[in-house]
Amino acid sequence: MSVRIAARPTKPTFILGLLLGLAALPAAAQAPLSLGMCQSTAPGPAKFAQAMWRGAEMVLEEVNAKGGVGGRKLQLVAIDIGKNDPALARQSIQKAISYDKIVSLLCWGSNVMLQNGPLFDENKVSAYTMSLSARVPQESKYVQQLEMTTTQVVRPVAQYVREKMPNIKKVAVLYVDYEFGYEMVKSVEAEFGKRGISVVEKASHPIAPPDLRAQLTKLMQAQPDGIYIANTGGGELVLSIRTARELGFNGLLMTHTSGNDPDVYSMKLTEKSFLFLTHMLHDNAPAALKKLSVSAHGYAGSGYDFAWVNHAAMAALAKEGKPITGETVLTKVRADGHIRTPATEYQFFPDGTTLRTLGVFEVRNSQPHLLQIYRPTDLK
Repeated sequence: MSVRIAARPTKPTFILGLLLGLAALPAAAQAPLSLGMCQSTAPGPAKFAQAMWRGAEMVLEEVNAKGGVGGRKLQLVAIDIGKNDPALARQSIQKAISYDKIVSLLCWGSNVMLQNGPLFDENKVSAYTMSLSARVPQESKYVQQLEMTTTQVVRPVAQYVREKMPNIKKVAVLYVDYEFGYEMVKSVEAEFGKRGISVVEKASHPIAPPDLRAQLTKLMQAQPDGIYIANTGGGELVLSIRTARELGFNGLLMTHTSGNDPDVYSMKLTEKSFLFLTHMLHDNAPAALKKLSVSAHGYAGSGYDFAWVNHAAMAALAKEGKPITGETVLTKVRADGHIRTPATEYQFFPDGTTLRTLGVFEVRNSQPHLLQIYRPTDLK
């Protein structure tokens, strides 16, 4: 576009024109509303992080196509946490807060969340977490679980086994050697123990172990009827299952949400004596999300819900003429409490804990097959 140079205006006229021009900028030129999402290089977490990112993108694409929130587009910001490294996570989160101005973030890793709780509080950023640790929301008033606590995740499996599999009397636990694993062991002991099923042996392993024969041999020597696998998922879970079967264990294998992975239920070894608990999608959930959850990872639904819950709270605040900040968004979510997204159903509590719809599944024909649904009212 050509511009004709006119005579230089007087200083007051020039300033007035500049101010009028700035005032006329369209609403779309406002800074975007940023949502941070942790990304990991650890084999298991990397896979479900990518699935969550793609799930969140579905929401952002739809919202932005309609003009965003109050004329402001939504954007995702990647937060590098390496192999669930709290120190690296802190640097990345701080950058996302200072430079990208994130309002909310979605992360996991009990150690990452525990050690960075003060950072969330200091900057009043709402931090949603996939960590199962009950300690995480206790350490920061700005943390809200999008996942369930360890006890609530174990309880439905223990109840299902007690009611449907009376032959299971003794279980052993294979767990990852850090905060999350320690809590899972206690939860398995408590929840199975309440139902008359004893924990006869335990064995730990490091993150991303190259081999699990020693641990599983130790567990099998106690002759359990079932083994609860409490690790971080992905390659660890596949290795656990394969090794247990190769060593001759034909009993029940159980795990939590990490089992909702194509690499797991496509294994022929999971077609028998295998259960996993995972997040439920409504029958009328978006078809593209259902497909992504099965083809990529079940955590795609959590990424979708993170973006949807935040967008809904932001839209409500914009309509009310209130500022959109991490603090106001989190306050809105907790005040609403019961939230049903297009994908599933939640109950958010002011103490940072959350209930969400879960299901116990087995594997049939390399696909997850639902056995029992547990809604927030069932888990309360």
